Amino acid sequence: MNMMNFTANRIYPAAALLTLLVVGCGEKTVDAPPAAEPQENVTAQKATAGVGKQGQSLKDEPDIIAGPAKVLFKVRQQIVLDIHIPKALSMFKALEGRMPKDHDEFMEKIVAANRLTLPELPDGAEYRFEPEKGELWVYPVEE
Repeated sequence: MNMMNFTANRIYPAAALLTLLVVGCGEKTVDAPPAAEPQENVTAQKATAGVGKQGQSLKDEPDIIAGPAKVLFKVRQQIVLDIHIPKALSMFKALEGRMPKDHDEFMEKIVAANRLTLPELPDGAEYRFEPEKGELWVYPVEE
């Protein structure tokens, strides 16, 4: 048996299987557009990865494409909320000897000064810095 044929005999079936996994075996039919999901009530919580709007629509999707996308959105949020902001707060505290005194100072000295972009929140939610805790929180919008 020729080595080239042996390699081709192993690669072609693997490529065909991979194509079937990515493309799928059958055509998915959709009778009607999905109904808009009702807005979930926003509860006060510490701002951590997963609070952002991006990726929320994929949370119940077990699709081969949706899985990596969910991870991508969560990691992007985690980098900002769980890594950059705590590091910037630590630097601010080391330089100033205190935490930012209010939300406006937090936005100016932490977010804007470090050129951070906070993840977009779902409708009805807003960020608020809690100076007593030294943490960024998500709260329902007060009307």
